[in-house]
Amino acid sequence: MKQMENSSDGGALTADEAAAKFYTARAEERPKSRFERFLAREIAQATMSTIGSFLNSRNSKIYLTYRPDSHFDFSSFPDFPDFYRVFTHESKTHNSGDLSRLYLLLLNIARVLRDSVPGDFAEIGVYRGNTASILAQAARAANRRLFLFDTFSGFDAADQTEIDRPSSAFTDTSLQKVKQFVGEDRVEYVVGRFPDSLSTVKVPDRFAIVHLDCDLLQPTAAGLAFFYPRLSPGGLFVLHDYSSGHWSGCAKAIDAFLKDKPERPVLMPDKSGTAILVKS
Repeated sequence: MKQMENSSDGGALTADEAAAKFYTARAEERPKSRFERFLAREIAQATMSTIGSFLNSRNSKIYLTYRPDSHFDFSSFPDFPDFYRVFTHESKTHNSGDLSRLYLLLLNIARVLRDSVPGDFAEIGVYRGNTASILAQAARAANRRLFLFDTFSGFDAADQTEIDRPSSAFTDTSLQKVKQFVGEDRVEYVVGRFPDSLSTVKVPDRFAIVHLDCDLLQPTAAGLAFFYPRLSPGGLFVLHDYSSGHWSGCAKAIDAFLKDKPERPVLMPDKSGTAILVKS
C-alpha cells in the first residue's frame, strides 16, 4: 500500500489520491455522450485536414494539434479548467498557446506524487507565478512545501554575462502580486539573487520536483549544482528554455553540468523547449 499523506485540511490522502488531482488514467464516467464525442471528432478532423494541414505544412508561428485522447475521451485531467486559468493568468498571449507544457507539468507532477518520491518542491525563476501556482497546489495536495526563489523584480545585473543577451524582461511583477496569486499556504518565498538568497532560508535536504526557469547561465548553473544532489531518486528536474534558442546560456549551463552525470535530458517540443530529467 502506498504511503499516506496528510492533506492541508488535516484529512488523509493516499499518493494515488494526491496524484489524481492532476491526472487519472481514466475517469469513472465520460462527461460527453457518444454523439457529442462523434460530432466533436468529425469537426476536429475536418478542421485538421483543412486549416491544420495548411498551417502545419508551413513555417507559421502557430500550428494545430489534437488534444490528448486521455483528456478529450476520458476526462483524465479532473481540474484542468482551474490549472488552465492559473497557467494563463496575465499570460494568455504566450501560455494559452503552450498547452503541451501544461500537460507535461500535470502528467509529471502526478507521476512523482503517485510514486511517492520523497521531498519538497522548488522553483527558481517565478515571474508572475503561473507554474508556481500549479506546484503550490501539488504541495498542498501532498502535504509538502514549495520553495520559490526569485528577485521578483527581473534579472539581477550580476547574472547577465556576455553569453546571455541583455534583457530588461520580467520586471513587471512583484513579490506582493505573486503572493496574492499563488498564496502562502505551504509556500516559502525566498527573495534575492540565487544562490546568495540561500543564506536567508533553511532549505530541506530532499526534493522531489525542481523547476528551473532562470533563462541565464549563472543562476541555471547554480540551481543545478545545488539541487541535483538533493533531488531524490525518481525526482524530476524541469528545465525550461533549454531548446528555445533565445537563452543560449541556459542550454550551455545544462550541457556542462550533465556532461559527467548518468542522466540525459529528454527534450520536449513545447514553445520554449523544455527539457526534463528524472534522477536515476
